[in-house]
Amino acid sequence: MRNQSRTRRSWFASPPILSRRFGIIVFLTMIMWTYTLFTFALYRTEPDVPESVKLKEQILELSKQYVKALSDEQGAGEGKNLPEAYSSYDLKKTMAVLLDSILERLGKLEKKVDHAISNGTQNLLRNISSGLHQDGVSMEHKDGEGGGGDGMDSKEAVNKAKELVGGGVDCSLTEAELGGFSSCKAKVAWMRQMWKSDSCYAQYGVDGTECSFRVYLSEVENWCPRVKGRDNISLSLNLQESDKWGYDVAEEILDTAEIRLEKQGLFNLMQEPSKFRWIKTRISRMWDTMWVPAAEEFRKIDGDKTRVRKKILVHIGALTKESGFKIADNAFNGGPLGELVQWSDILSTLHILGHDIEISTATTTLGNLLRRKGLTNKMNCPVKGKNLYDLVYIDIVGMKQLKKTIGGQWQQFSCILRVIDSFGTEPAYNVDVYIKKAGTKSSWGNWNLVPRQFFTMFPHTPDNSFMGFVVDHQMDTTKADSSTKRTNRALVYGKSAKFWTDPWIRRYLDKIHKKFEIHGTVFMNQTTPAMKNVIPDYVVNHGIVSGAEIQNLLKETKLFIGLGFPYEGPAPLEAVANGCVFLNPKFNPPKNYQNTKFFQGKPTSRALTSQHPYTEVYIGQPHVWTVDVLGSELDVALDKIAAMNTTTPYLPFEFTCHGMLERVSSYLQKQEFCTGEKQWPPLSTLQIKVSGIGQSCRDRCMEEDLICEPGFFKQLNSRETVENATAVKCSSAYAVEEIYAPAMESTLLSTKCYTQAHHLLYSCAGGGSNHKRVCPCRDYIRGQVALCKECRGE
Repeated sequence: MRNQSRTRRSWFASPPILSRRFGIIVFLTMIMWTYTLFTFALYRTEPDVPESVKLKEQILELSKQYVKALSDEQGAGEGKNLPEAYSSYDLKKTMAVLLDSILERLGKLEKKVDHAISNGTQNLLRNISSGLHQDGVSMEHKDGEGGGGDGMDSKEAVNKAKELVGGGVDCSLTEAELGGFSSCKAKVAWMRQMWKSDSCYAQYGVDGTECSFRVYLSEVENWCPRVKGRDNISLSLNLQESDKWGYDVAEEILDTAEIRLEKQGLFNLMQEPSKFRWIKTRISRMWDTMWVPAAEEFRKIDGDKTRVRKKILVHIGALTKESGFKIADNAFNGGPLGELVQWSDILSTLHILGHDIEISTATTTLGNLLRRKGLTNKMNCPVKGKNLYDLVYIDIVGMKQLKKTIGGQWQQFSCILRVIDSFGTEPAYNVDVYIKKAGTKSSWGNWNLVPRQFFTMFPHTPDNSFMGFVVDHQMDTTKADSSTKRTNRALVYGKSAKFWTDPWIRRYLDKIHKKFEIHGTVFMNQTTPAMKNVIPDYVVNHGIVSGAEIQNLLKETKLFIGLGFPYEGPAPLEAVANGCVFLNPKFNPPKNYQNTKFFQGKPTSRALTSQHPYTEVYIGQPHVWTVDVLGSELDVALDKIAAMNTTTPYLPFEFTCHGMLERVSSYLQKQEFCTGEKQWPPLSTLQIKVSGIGQSCRDRCMEEDLICEPGFFKQLNSRETVENATAVKCSSAYAVEEIYAPAMESTLLSTKCYTQAHHLLYSCAGGGSNHKRVCPCRDYIRGQVALCKECRGE
């Protein structure tokens, strides 16, 4: 037994060779198994990386090392004067230094961007600014200006301003800068006291410093000029917000508008059939024969230009129930059609040009559209992220509804508004401070918008933009041999019996009836007593007829008779386009708010010299005869018109489908009122003229067959320009908030010069009784007065 135990101990003490080999194998197997588990764990925790990506990373890393080595070699010789023989030294080494610097900068930038994605743009600004050279910031910071009494000392305030705008930036305001932003000082003063009233200001980077106020009031809202060096920066969209909204800035910039030739997509947006019945009828009638050919022609001519696609909200306040106008309800019963004509053509134009539009004709719809985009009337700051809309097409009634709906968000929307305003809004009725001083109050004015944001039916107010409409016609106005033979048949312009009630109208029609058979399209039964009193028995009344029937009547008519009212409607242009001669009653004296009730309360001082000034000025004889209907001029005109064997249709290009597509497309791409930095029309078209004493710039430019261009006024707003233009030395100069500035006033003792202190008061229509104005004029395209000759080629 003792021997057996000795044998066991000796066996363990001296294991055989086979057992040692087995142990080694087990040990190696355990190592391999551990390595396999470790590799598997790495595989599970890392994404599957393709071999090509791994090789790419290795190549890039080796390239960095190679470039770094070459850079170090080249850097060893820095600071030495090289012999002439080395003046064309090795390009490889030079590129290495440059590449090394670029790679180093890119590496830092990658880290900053990665950090910004997780922590927001404000942290990015702080990190970037912390690495800038610590140059001094030249700006004033008074105690207590932080508006919150947070104990921030001036040094800390300067550092925070540096973080926001970068070192070496001057945030003070000069008088020259303030010339275009009259409300800036007041808004900065308000921000000093109230910036803590809503946390949203801090979210936009406002921290109580003057620079933060300036940045917010110029880049988030547009009350002040931008801080120098930040012309292309916007705080309204940061990286964090772009991720939140799924918004790609580059994609948006490159998003182009394409011409659309189908109308069903537009009709699908018109959700209330009763309100759009007349509009759809007009669009359908004109689509295939007028809109589609014009769109194809526009695409052919303008096809190589890139047009940015816009997000557009269209709110037609006149069609809302709250307006009380009932325009859509009365469209088939003799009611006014001007607004419906213009809106149908605006909608058609925006759709054909390829823009994304949403349509609202109810205040509830408007509110729902805005709430879905995160906007409420309880917010003080603009909504962050992607713009809700690029533009808002709206009317005056709609603006009142919008302002009530969005409350404190009004400033965010004000610069993107495009206001459809038939009679126009002059600067004197637009700016609150001037209205209070001059007593030019109007229930339709006081909007404090850039006057060019108002779009008129006719180009009568150069302070505003000309929107226009399309004239429906069946005759080809482009052919020289399009004249047709007509009998002496006349059609009266007046669908409502109330247009026929003035006593002079019966004498006027009696005289015309001697040479012409007179027809009418009056809404009322001629057998009623009211009709017998105002409609002569010799008038053949067709009643209210459809658009197609009107076109047929006009093709058989020689004379289209104006009754003095309605003013500036679309019908006279339709008549002329269908080969009729328009008899246009002259007004002596001209009609304005002082002598005509219709114009009282409207935001314009314009005086009408006839029922239809556009046809009087831009068309004239033989298509339009503007006459004193109570004098001998009428007899002469009737004799000559009756003697015409044939008449020729005529239509200015600006009232064709193609003309409207061209004009509106230019507005969409060129007009910009939010930053005030885009100059359009181009400054090269400016022609400076000096008015007579008391003369408006509108009239002065027209004397030279030019158009007054309000977009150029800011270029003339200096003492030096006034002196150079008038060739007179100013004995004194004043900055004033008056519609005649820039201007000069001379007396026997002195010559006073005036510059404009409020950028919204630049006025083509304004004049001063003792002032000579410095006027910005430009040329224009015949038949497209909204565009300069150079504008078409842009």
